[in-house]
Amino acid sequence: MNTTLVFLRLRLLLRQKIGWLSLLAGLFFILVGYTTATISFVSPAKIFWDFALGLSFVLVHLLGLYLAAQLFHDEKERRTLHLVLVSGVSRSRWLVANILGIFLGLMVIEAAWFGMTEIMGVGLLESWGGWIVVQAKLLQAMSLLIVLSYTALFSLMLRPLLALILSLSLTVFLYSMSSIERVFSDELSGAFVNSTWALSVIKIAKFLPPLEWFDLKMFVGYHDQIAWSTVGLTMLLGLAWSALLLGLASWRFSRLDL
Repeated sequence: MNTTLVFLRLRLLLRQKIGWLSLLAGLFFILVGYTTATISFVSPAKIFWDFALGLSFVLVHLLGLYLAAQLFHDEKERRTLHLVLVSGVSRSRWLVANILGIFLGLMVIEAAWFGMTEIMGVGLLESWGGWIVVQAKLLQAMSLLIVLSYTALFSLMLRPLLALILSLSLTVFLYSMSSIERVFSDELSGAFVNSTWALSVIKIAKFLPPLEWFDLKMFVGYHDQIAWSTVGLTMLLGLAWSALLLGLASWRFSRLDL
């Protein structure tokens, strides 16, 4: 893989207005979360951490989905893709390097949000959330890499808007699969719909990346940490899924007529 392409994509992302606007928006909403927490008399630290972690989760995934869905078509329209490929860079190296560049750029933004969150949590609320906050961020990074990978795959098959809609819908579904399954499996709520088709879809979806396994936000404030061995194995699972999806995306890219 060409590290020059990775850092080139990283620099381009950090220079884009959308990256800086997302960073500033995140910092602003963290301040809003702190204000909301301080006016509450019931566990202000828990409110603050839930708000801050949930906010960064949503923003970084939305930004990642948008960037990955637009990557191929933007580079193709500007003709920069052809110039890079003509210079001797393979299609698979270009794709993987650019996705990793986007991922690193989002991690820089995430680090700024996390630093601001820690400063306010520890300095103003005297609560750093425990090691589970760090674990939640690590697993969130892995789930984001999975999301970027299948969004890149869809962007090579569909128009950018359709790829974005499909990736967003799939992301919401995979993060909510257990809740959806409980709704359709419950005798009371399931009595009003024909749940057979829904349960069949859920069974098929079990062969897709289990994004719910990477979401620890709900445990912050209740547990100090989970076993690091569990975190490590889950991160390895995330890397395996990302490699598989990027491999499929590279195969699809190799068959495209540019």
